[in-house]
Amino acid sequence: MSLPEVSVRRFVFAIMINLVIVLFGLISANRISIDRSPDIDFSLISVTTILPGANPDVVDSSVTNIIESAVNSIPGIDDVRSRSAPGVSNVFIQFLLEKDLDIAFNEVQSKVGQINSQLPDDAETPIISKIETGEIPIIWLALRGNRTLQDLSVYAKNTVKRKLETINGVGSVVIGGEQERNIRVNLDFDRMSAFGITVQDIVMAFKNEHIKLPGGFLIDNSKEDLLKLDLESHNVEEIENIIVTYDQNRAIKLKDIAEVKDDVKDLRSMGRFNGDPSIGIGVTKIRGENTVEIIEKVKTKIRSDIEPTLPAGMTLDIGTDDSSYIYELISGLGQNIFIGFIVASLIVLLFLRSYSSMAIVSITIPVSLFGAVFIMYAFGLTLNTMTMLALLLLIGIVVDDAIVVLENAQRNLNEDTPEERIRASIIGANEVFFTNRFIDAGTCRIVYGCIFYGRHCCKIF
Repeated sequence: MSLPEVSVRRFVFAIMINLVIVLFGLISANRISIDRSPDIDFSLISVTTILPGANPDVVDSSVTNIIESAVNSIPGIDDVRSRSAPGVSNVFIQFLLEKDLDIAFNEVQSKVGQINSQLPDDAETPIISKIETGEIPIIWLALRGNRTLQDLSVYAKNTVKRKLETINGVGSVVIGGEQERNIRVNLDFDRMSAFGITVQDIVMAFKNEHIKLPGGFLIDNSKEDLLKLDLESHNVEEIENIIVTYDQNRAIKLKDIAEVKDDVKDLRSMGRFNGDPSIGIGVTKIRGENTVEIIEKVKTKIRSDIEPTLPAGMTLDIGTDDSSYIYELISGLGQNIFIGFIVASLIVLLFLRSYSSMAIVSITIPVSLFGAVFIMYAFGLTLNTMTMLALLLLIGIVVDDAIVVLENAQRNLNEDTPEERIRASIIGANEVFFTNRFIDAGTCRIVYGCIFYGRHCCKIF
């Protein structure tokens, strides 16, 4: 028995199958993740290296060129781009679509590790990361109040960040406009010249006097003690008393040739919220998690745990929130789907002048939509701009197929009796079964062509 014959002669079985599809679709609709765009990776890896105080020419020659030469030999590379800025080198490696990104990441990590010894001594360890859509913060918070930016930075980093990181589904928490503590040593070159001290002498003094080393173990017959050699200076007074050199048996301390201040780092970035200086706190999600659900968890955490414990004078506001845009987007597309469903049903009634035909189309569209949502959920897809547009396209395909089947069944109907209706329905559906499949394939040819547009467009479709 063919599928149309089973559906017509075993109509109770067909009804139950459709109800099961609707049931699974409803369950999937409540569990499926909602996002702005499809969850894709760009086959792109970045290598970021910081060289404090270096100009772009030095960064390019001593860092960027070395890293580019090292990674160029990795197989599967499509393009390598770089950017050398004051104190920062960025190298972006674009791989071919067929290249496994995890393997590529390990290969880049290996190549960069091999040339670490060739980088300048002052260069920080290169940071290798994948460029993914999930790395973009989905919500930004603004911490402000009647405190200094340094105090706000410390509270954001030590308190707010740690609480947000405990939320299930949160990938990382980034701090924007942070003002970190920095001990500044302002040298007096006249006094340094009088004592015959150079900048290199001061650097060596810090290396020799401002250190922390493992001390090993002190073992006795009955016990073992751990020793710690802590020579680090933890406040301005201790730093001022660091001995730089000796002059005729007299210790020349740092305070004799410099002014030591407890300050903050140079202001390279800052945040403002409604015109007030603030510290930005961005929350990113783990790949594949529901964006809207994570944002709701963050808001709940703020209301229940963070806001009640804020020090007097501090406020934590929501700056940007992706869930608002996503709700508007999904709601608008959902309204379009509903309008399309109503219009399609009315057009069928207008042209076929049959309430039964309109009822068939009106039932077929929801069953198909719920079935599509279930398949999306089963394959780990999300409700986003692309999938919602696909559901809109689905309505047109379902209506086309339904009209073709109805018209062909009507053409095979010789007389209006129950037996003849069953026979005409089976024959009419069987005759156009493959025709409908070709019609569907023709409709989808628009999407098939998108795979030739380029790497990112191909991945989206």
